[in-house]
Amino acid sequence: MLRKTTLSLYSHCSNMTTISSNGTTKNKSRLDHDGYSYIIDRSTSEKTYWRCIKYFSDRCHSRLHTCVSTNAIVKPPSEHTCKVDGTTLELRIFNQHIAHRAVNTQETPDIIITNCYRGMSDPSIARLPVRDNIKRRIRMLRHNNQVVKEPNDPNFSSVPIQLTKTARKDQFLRCDTGPGEDRILIFASDEQVDVLQDTEEFLVDGTFKVVPDIFYQLYIIHGIFRDHAIPLIYALLRRKTNETYQHLIREILNIAPRWSPRAIMLDFEQASFGAFQAAFPNVSLSGCYFHLRQSIHRKLKELGHQNQYQTDPIFAHNIHKIAALTFLEPNSVVNGFERLSMELGHNYDEIMDYFEGTYIGRLRSNQTRRKPLFEINFWNMHERTTQSLMRTNNSAEAYHRRIGSVFQCAHPTLWVFLQKLIDEETATHADILQICAGQPPKKKKINERFERRLLNLLANPHRDVLVQIDSIAYNISL
Repeated sequence: MLRKTTLSLYSHCSNMTTISSNGTTKNKSRLDHDGYSYIIDRSTSEKTYWRCIKYFSDRCHSRLHTCVSTNAIVKPPSEHTCKVDGTTLELRIFNQHIAHRAVNTQETPDIIITNCYRGMSDPSIARLPVRDNIKRRIRMLRHNNQVVKEPNDPNFSSVPIQLTKTARKDQFLRCDTGPGEDRILIFASDEQVDVLQDTEEFLVDGTFKVVPDIFYQLYIIHGIFRDHAIPLIYALLRRKTNETYQHLIREILNIAPRWSPRAIMLDFEQASFGAFQAAFPNVSLSGCYFHLRQSIHRKLKELGHQNQYQTDPIFAHNIHKIAALTFLEPNSVVNGFERLSMELGHNYDEIMDYFEGTYIGRLRSNQTRRKPLFEINFWNMHERTTQSLMRTNNSAEAYHRRIGSVFQCAHPTLWVFLQKLIDEETATHADILQICAGQPPKKKKINERFERRLLNLLANPHRDVLVQIDSIAYNISL
């Protein structure tokens, strides 16, 4: 039996019709379809018979039938004889869309109204109620359907049920550790969990700008699936500590007990590095070239050199030489760094000092070097350039840009964020289907050219290490 409060129903008949059912002024069920309204005439155990709402006033005998169990249209409406003009029809469709978005999305009332304006004619817009009245209706619809208020701290009781499922109604929310300062939410579809357990190479990456204010980062685990980097785990984290990452890994193993990574490429963060190393002692951990460049860029900004980098091409090229060290053979990196330091001079002391302490190791008085924050073998790209991991890095950079464009704003509310995440999973599902059907990896021409030139330089290097660094730097940007 249909609810008397506002309810969104999806029927999948031959023409994929969307139906929304809204209560009448007499609190009776009403079905709105293609701009026409219907009320229940009678019901059986299998079907509900609807008649046009203007059955008495205009003698309209149009009817349609729906399935009781699924609410799908099993018999489309017959022709209407009631009087309806184009403006009235548009206003009815507008109200249908308002009701649907109010109950099924977490958009703000203003965004709902703006979205529903699209495609309407000027005469129809002019006849709409005032904006405040429409917003009041949206709030009433949400109250009647128990749409949960947006949380403003991590102590909210639970995620609304409609935000725990994919668009295909499969389970999406896999773990909610519950209210508290260390709350973790993990999302993955059945399909993503299966791919996670059948994949050996991974890329992990955190992003911050698109995350709701009550969380700190969105941590994404990508799997290398048939040479494509596919997001498989989305985790909302409150912190970036070793304990948080360890907790995350334990929860993922509860979700996917067969998860056994052979190689993981990650950003330059000791907390995550230590957590993955402790959880998977035999895994090959390596730094991501994209994140190495990001770290150099962040340091430039911190030192106040961003403007000089953007306006001085010689300065920018010299900074690119520092990043070029990653493509030298591992046993040539220290020599290359020392010679580059002498060539660049004191104007680059601050950035070179940062790079030395973080990636090379500071020089002791006995001319040996201390252990750096990240050892050379962790971030060196010489051997990996000819392997798929180089392409993996390009995928990381591309997805980093994509996730920003998907959310289109910084720090959305949690419910809006989760709706966008559900939409993103739908896109990922389509990607997986196409990959399984044989879709080859997409390569940008600029990346292909970059790889070919690098491969040529590494296969046939210049004898002088400074010349080699200079040549590689021509192919680099931060």
